[in-house]
Amino acid sequence: MAMVATIALVGVVASVIGLFDPSTCVQAQSNDWTSCASIARDRQIGFVALLVLSVIGFAVSFTRKTKKND
Repeated sequence: MAMVATIALVGVVASVIGLFDPSTCVQAQSNDWTSCASIARDRQIGFVALLVLSVIGFAVSFTRKTKKND
């Protein structure tokens, strides 16, 4: 579980590095394209999901390790 949490944490760091600012998008977009605000919202949802996954993964790994030592 710690391996999954580590990979999720790398995804969080990559999300922060690739910060997407919808205010820098070109305003003229065709109807076929996803809006910049939608892309930014989806990236925030992904960031939170990966962060939660990494916290849960490390918590489970830590709990298993402490139970094993008792």
